[in-house]
Amino acid sequence: MITNNIEALEQALEREKKARIEAEKTLEEKNLELQEANQNIIKVINEKDIQLKSLFKTIVDPYILMDLYGNVVKMNDAAADFFGYNIEEQVFNVTSTLYPEDVEYAMKCYYELLDKGIYENFKARVYNKNKEVRWIEINSSIVYDENGEATFAQGIVRDITERLNDQKEREQLLKNLKKSNQELNDFAHVVSHDLKAPLRSLNALVSWLKEDCLELTNDEEIKGNFDLLLKKIDKMDHLINGILKYASIDKIEHPRKDIDLHEIVESIIETIHVPKHVNVIIPERLPIAEGDKFRLHQLFQNLISNAVKYAKDVDGEVSITYETKQDHWEFQISDNGKGIPEKYHKKVFGIFETLDDHQNSTGIGLSIVKKIVDLFEGTIWVTSIEGEGATFHFTLPIPQ
Repeated sequence: MITNNIEALEQALEREKKARIEAEKTLEEKNLELQEANQNIIKVINEKDIQLKSLFKTIVDPYILMDLYGNVVKMNDAAADFFGYNIEEQVFNVTSTLYPEDVEYAMKCYYELLDKGIYENFKARVYNKNKEVRWIEINSSIVYDENGEATFAQGIVRDITERLNDQKEREQLLKNLKKSNQELNDFAHVVSHDLKAPLRSLNALVSWLKEDCLELTNDEEIKGNFDLLLKKIDKMDHLINGILKYASIDKIEHPRKDIDLHEIVESIIETIHVPKHVNVIIPERLPIAEGDKFRLHQLFQNLISNAVKYAKDVDGEVSITYETKQDHWEFQISDNGKGIPEKYHKKVFGIFETLDDHQNSTGIGLSIVKKIVDLFEGTIWVTSIEGEGATFHFTLPIPQ
């Protein structure tokens, strides 16, 4: 019996030894796996640390990490270069760089940062390393510890001095431009008013002289000279009216609403003088545009009148067409007249530019047209072959 018990104990002990050996072997394998995993983790951490350090140093804008009292504990190269401090050699407190008049405002914003944990687009003046006053913009946030307690404040600093200077310069230029435009507008009205009165007197005086002279003589040359003089006076009157229209076309505010372009074109054709030898062709339907009736009427009337004037003397033809593009319409107003040389294709839209000495040609009509198209943010151009007529193209936006 005792022998049997001893054998049983020995067998149990043997099994336990084998189990322990197996466990030790498994433990050793797991230990090797853990060591390998640890090595991999350390490698990844080192790589990430290198990446973060590299990223930290290469951030274009200055970056600052400071304690809650404003003492900088970490900063990138851009920040060191901007402020001119080396925190390894000297203490750097950001409040020391603030422009005196901005300190109170900066403290108020800082308390708001502590309260909310983030503050965006803070703007203030600071002194840089060269003791120059610079405007900066800061986006900042609070860094919390594992217990949720605020420990640091961090921020990205951007120098916006040039941007603000450019903005102020643009605002001043815009102010000056508005003033100049108003002065030019006032000048145009004053000069036009001062010119119209003597023109009317001159017209009356020439008419009286013509009547008196014709009572004394029937000389055709004298009569022709008087007629030519009256035509020049009439052209001057047209020119003054054109200047007034050009000066005021973008000054008067008109309500924008849906405008039936077909009705406008039909009204223009009925109103203007269209010689019997000229045929005006319009599509069955023109679109509904968004804008003001006054300017759209001016736009189409000037171009249609121009096309009628330059159409052929026999079998003249003017056509109005349009195409629908992605976000705009392209209109074409064509005539079959003598055409426009290519060298004048851009020049015709300049003020006072005219290609002939027609009695009513002031050189302002097409400049008014371009000004209106510009107001609608469209484009205008001309295509023409000499002897085969001309086509004026312009675009208007399709209402969204």
